[in-house]
Amino acid sequence: MFNFEELDKKTRSYMLLEFKLEIESNNPYRSKNLLDGGWKMFPKIMEKAINEGNEETLAKELNNQTYWKTSGERKNKKTGKITYFKIRPEIAAKELAQTEFNTWYVRGLSKRLIDEGVKSCQVYRAAPAQNPRVECCEYEDKIFNVENVYSGHRKRYWPEPGNIEAFSIPCGPNCHHTIRRYQ
Repeated sequence: MFNFEELDKKTRSYMLLEFKLEIESNNPYRSKNLLDGGWKMFPKIMEKAINEGNEETLAKELNNQTYWKTSGERKNKKTGKITYFKIRPEIAAKELAQTEFNTWYVRGLSKRLIDEGVKSCQVYRAAPAQNPRVECCEYEDKIFNVENVYSGHRKRYWPEPGNIEAFSIPCGPNCHHTIRRYQ
């Protein structure tokens, strides 16, 4: 389970507002592995997790075989080679839930901090990672401007193809880093 230090009602309200703004936008983030039925259910399931749950309750709700494609593809960024893999709903649900809940926690908390006049935040590992991403580890324990964290929302990977050089927390799928206020 992730350790979200300020996951309280106030942060949740910011998370929900920011989530709704993206869903209502012309280009909300969509997992490539969700079927249309899964995508249609996602906003309702995500809102419930934001209001009263966490990444684990979100994963349980997303663990429905009818939401997921049976296979997916990955493109190697260096070689351009495409590989195919089997999608296991339990694993896909857990990965999407961790990434998305953390994404909205960072987005909501950074907006809250901006509104409270806090200028800086610190990146920390919110949960152990089986295979820590190099780009994630580069940010660990570093102090950043809250405005930069807020404006970096998903820039590394959305809209596709994203900007691999851009700054964003989390830096991509399966990133276990989040933020805390720093004063």
